Amino acid sequence: MSRLLSYICGLLVAIIMLSSCSQGDRHVVILFTNDTHSQIEPLEANAKRNADMGGVERRKVLIDSLRSVYPHALLVDAGDVVQGTPYFNFYAGEVETMVMNELGYDVRTLGNHEFDNGGEALTAMLAAFDGVTVSTNYDYNNKALREEVVPSCILSAGDVKVGFVGLNVNPQGLLFPAHAKDVVYNNPIAAADSVALLLRNEGADIVVALSHLGYTADSEDNTDVIDSVLVQNTRYIDFVVGGHSHTTLQEAAYHTNLDGRSIAIGQTGKSGAYLGFADITIPADKRVAMSVEYRLMPVDARYDERIDANFSARLAPYKAKVDSAMSVVLGSADDTLYVARPTSPLTNWACDAFVDIARQRSGKKIDFAVINTGGVRVDIMPGDVTRGSVWKAFPFTNYMSIVQLKGSDVKQLFEQIANNGGEGVSSEVRLAIQEGKVKQLTIGGKAVDDNSTYNIATLNFVAEGGDGMVAFNKALSRTDYPGFVYELFEGYITNMSQQGKTMRAINDNRITVENN
Repeated sequence: MSRLLSYICGLLVAIIMLSSCSQGDRHVVILFTNDTHSQIEPLEANAKRNADMGGVERRKVLIDSLRSVYPHALLVDAGDVVQGTPYFNFYAGEVETMVMNELGYDVRTLGNHEFDNGGEALTAMLAAFDGVTVSTNYDYNNKALREEVVPSCILSAGDVKVGFVGLNVNPQGLLFPAHAKDVVYNNPIAAADSVALLLRNEGADIVVALSHLGYTADSEDNTDVIDSVLVQNTRYIDFVVGGHSHTTLQEAAYHTNLDGRSIAIGQTGKSGAYLGFADITIPADKRVAMSVEYRLMPVDARYDERIDANFSARLAPYKAKVDSAMSVVLGSADDTLYVARPTSPLTNWACDAFVDIARQRSGKKIDFAVINTGGVRVDIMPGDVTRGSVWKAFPFTNYMSIVQLKGSDVKQLFEQIANNGGEGVSSEVRLAIQEGKVKQLTIGGKAVDDNSTYNIATLNFVAEGGDGMVAFNKALSRTDYPGFVYELFEGYITNMSQQGKTMRAINDNRITVENN
């Protein structure tokens, strides 16, 4: 017996022993993912987190192994299957959908990034998906899209009927306005509990919420519903598979619902580094509470020796095209350019580059640049900087906008940035944050003048009020420049390299956070 097979068998035996129950009790196993973000291949060996983990070929081995023991297991996803690697840029969700079908996903809900290419593209993705897409608290203005989703469903898992609801995040500030028009957001609490009760009445033994609401809030004053708030204000949900916040819950998080029941919440982090496992026991004695045997299973190199050759062959043409295009070396980096809040080397570099690019494109004075931290997805490592590393760091189909704001609105902008805990800003900015508020702000070494005007380089997503920066909606003028951001940075890095310059990590404390 191989070491890998021994490992799997030992793991499964342990799960079975830990899941032992009284005669007459029933079980259902839920396997789950969230926020896999187009991570088709394993994460890079030098990645800061979860190095060389993940990869859909490995995930398939693990899922197939578990199904050999749990033939009625249900495989589900809590959203953001797409966006984050060049596979989505090249193939617009085709690869991710093929993978979900090959791995046998039964049901999914929608994350905010499923809408990145608009309603028509999302409709095509969902039409090609073999499973069920549940979306409970969105109403759809797009008729074609509306036909591809259902508000809930009941699936049979052996002798257990499992109801599913899909809970979707508030699109305000997350979706481009042109894409957000396809959906109407309803409060997820009322929608979830009323539909869950309906599922109970239709025969569901348990109700599972596939939630893309987040385990934690995006900002300190966030009033949107998160998973713990959902549980605390509902009665009929028995287990929550979470997403959106990229939280790695190695142990289930428990919160008490309106009836005093303790409800488990699970989430696997991001990029498919882990597969979630929940064995839910439904006691024959209704006076006994349901229980959940929960764990995250690492998706790693232990599965390489059993990869499905036929599945690999299906992936091979996609991989060949992506690898060929993304291996082109553009320049080099001296240090790790990491992304973080309140400020970081990569967001600093990107904003400083934006100022240069905007000045060259417009011929105008650019007072400063702002890029949302959420728009910069992964670190750039020391050594050769390839096209792939740039596309992964800046994967979205954003372009550059130059916006003119009055000084009074610039102040409002930085109040929003302070509340967000910081965003990417260029070197002209010095911002001190205290308790989520602006304590001190200068632009170009001077205090902001309410009556002056300022030219700001930013992303079109931000220019439209994305990530809460709605001060941009008061723009005196706005000019958009064609060309995706990753293409702008490709050219910028190539020019730097031709001049003998490298990408340097800049960490000059342009934003500081002070405690009392």
